[in-house]
Amino acid sequence: MKAASFAGTATLAWATPALAQETPPPAEDAKAAPQRAEVGDIIVTATRRAERMQDVPIAVSALGEQQIQSRKIDNFAEIVKIAPGPTFVPVKGTSVITVQIRGQGTINDSPGLENPVGVYIDDIYYGTLASFDANLFDVSQVSVLRGPQGTTFGRNAVGGALQITNNTAEIGHLSGRATLTAMTYDGGRGGFETDGFLNAPIAETLAGRVAYSVKSVGGYQHNLVTDNYLANNKVASVRGSLRWQPGDAWDVVLSGSYLRRKGYGDGPTIIGDGALAAEVAERTGGNLHKVMLDDDGFTRRTMWSGILNISYDTGIGRISSITGYRSLKARLAEDADGGPNPMNAPSFNTNDEWQLSQEFRFTSEFGGKFSLVAGAYFGYEDLNHTTVFGFNGTDPSLYFSVLNGGQYTPNQVFEGQIENRSFGPYAEGKYAFTDKLALTAGLRYSYERKTGYTRHSGSSPFQGGPYYVDLPASDDATDTWSGFTPRFILEYKPVDNSLIYASASKGFQGGGWSFNVRTPTAAATPLKAQTTWSYEVGTKTDFFDRLLTLNLTAFLADTSNLQVRSQINGVFQDSNAGSLRAKGVEVEATIRPATGLSFAANYAYTDAYYRSFTGCTATGLDCTGNAAPFTPKHDLTILGDYDLDLASGARLTFHADTKFASSYEVTPTGGGRPTVPLTKRNNIANASITYTAPNGMWDVRLWSKNLFDKQYVTNGLQYAFYHATRAEVAAAGGIGNLDVERVAVAPPRSIGITFTGRFGK
Repeated sequence: MKAASFAGTATLAWATPALAQETPPPAEDAKAAPQRAEVGDIIVTATRRAERMQDVPIAVSALGEQQIQSRKIDNFAEIVKIAPGPTFVPVKGTSVITVQIRGQGTINDSPGLENPVGVYIDDIYYGTLASFDANLFDVSQVSVLRGPQGTTFGRNAVGGALQITNNTAEIGHLSGRATLTAMTYDGGRGGFETDGFLNAPIAETLAGRVAYSVKSVGGYQHNLVTDNYLANNKVASVRGSLRWQPGDAWDVVLSGSYLRRKGYGDGPTIIGDGALAAEVAERTGGNLHKVMLDDDGFTRRTMWSGILNISYDTGIGRISSITGYRSLKARLAEDADGGPNPMNAPSFNTNDEWQLSQEFRFTSEFGGKFSLVAGAYFGYEDLNHTTVFGFNGTDPSLYFSVLNGGQYTPNQVFEGQIENRSFGPYAEGKYAFTDKLALTAGLRYSYERKTGYTRHSGSSPFQGGPYYVDLPASDDATDTWSGFTPRFILEYKPVDNSLIYASASKGFQGGGWSFNVRTPTAAATPLKAQTTWSYEVGTKTDFFDRLLTLNLTAFLADTSNLQVRSQINGVFQDSNAGSLRAKGVEVEATIRPATGLSFAANYAYTDAYYRSFTGCTATGLDCTGNAAPFTPKHDLTILGDYDLDLASGARLTFHADTKFASSYEVTPTGGGRPTVPLTKRNNIANASITYTAPNGMWDVRLWSKNLFDKQYVTNGLQYAFYHATRAEVAAAGGIGNLDVERVAVAPPRSIGITFTGRFGK
């Protein structure tokens, strides 16, 4: 017999028990082999309680363990692809990244400000961009929630949230898995990856689990100056957990993880006007995966985390205590001018962070018409950032186009420190008037108190003095931000397997201190808190005994005091935009025309623009009406799967997907910069073929990402400041009339083969 296969995001094809947290069909072993796709339910915790995906009145997409493995989702760039609309954006190559959802995102890597898309790993909030370099392995589920999640998630989930749930120890089961992958990049270097886990009982009520991941993969950005391949990936991770269940009511899980990453820098390249950009294009032949840098740079990152999750079933509900600790030490070096400029300006960045959080949560099990989720969150973060901007001793006036004529210091130091204390009590209740009609209402209070400072030493050849000024030197700057974030959802189920809902929700993101300030007034003025009101209507429906699944969402979101980073003449500045509006439609559909065959598609139309943003640059430019950066208007993904059972009892599984997305702006100032056309994604395809042995104990998969080797750009920074000569500036009538971009390029085609062996349940 042939078996239907999952072919899209979880909200598209919820007929996959591999994704569901439920008992699989009797003929299948939950851990022994990849699951066939039968009719089942996907269980998610998008509302902080376990619910069937199609019953959740929220725009959410998810993948479960088997699909995470088969689609090789092992980083944040892959997670955002499971939902219509979100965009993955490298800020500094792959070493610092961010995510955009519905027009909300930031390229601000300053520790004084945070991301409007919340990231939660095992219920622990990760706030800074430098933390997003997680290595994903032995993952149970990933979810993308679109729109503000201001009640039960709270902290900074203004645009949405990413949920990552790792596997933890299982009582009474001996099982394990190991994978080994050999792969290579087209035009780059290859390497290997391996990951796996061992789950074992220790006592009748105690079990342990150890998981690991090791990657040693060469880079794909060929530096023609040093002949090294940049953007390589050498990372080792380990995670362990203990589960203790002393009684039916208790569940105690202690887990910890360690990650270490090292490698070359990420290898940006230069495009656009001017002699230096022309030289790069001539030497590289226009291949964006070839670069010319005086310095390869490097990336070093070490992360620790620990989580204690204790829950107790009281009979009327479950009380949970979630304690989390996380620390990060990151070191990043790069050739700051991004090209073969003989001036050679190396930049060294360090981030030292640690956070401690505590959440208490009550999830009711009253039965009847009313249910409740309530709790409180406490958090403390200590964030330290240092940038050293150096020069190699060459006279900068020979190469840089805009100079004040002042003295410069070989090593300028920008440093800052932020302490953030946060508190957030919340409650959300749902009342079912009938079996068909229900109302959800929730409220959260968010409070943040930040204390910090910045110090800058040395002079810049560009400004005739320091790039930036200090926060008040007399004492640390301190401020507080607070606000209420309600949510209301009305849902109606006209028939079985059909849901219609309408919601209004508010998101809150605290203000903060920007390290990138140019005047004493700006140094003494913190950014305001950012708030979003979002209005959404949607349907989730299964037709013809689940032959067709169709989910539709329409939304309108208005944001006030949007926190924005702009880049002018090589210098970043942070400010509040007056307001941003985002509106759009999202469609998710899956059809299963025959046994063993399924197709899926998800599409998003997003129109996000500044309704009011005067003075968005130091020169007072009015950005009102400009499109929000990193937000393609059109985003389409098409997927297909086919499962074929062989006479021997083995199985062949075929998967293919492709993505199309329109181009997007990379800065609030717009202006059609040369990077913009290169951000368009046209048929970015992935494919795999998997053979699973008759006993299900091993499988082998041949796969490829970016199958047709398409070159496209994910981010770009204005670098005319570094790469235009004085003569070129004069001929163009000013530096603002020149377009030279330093761009981040997506990986080329990769091809690999993965072997997986497993045993036990």
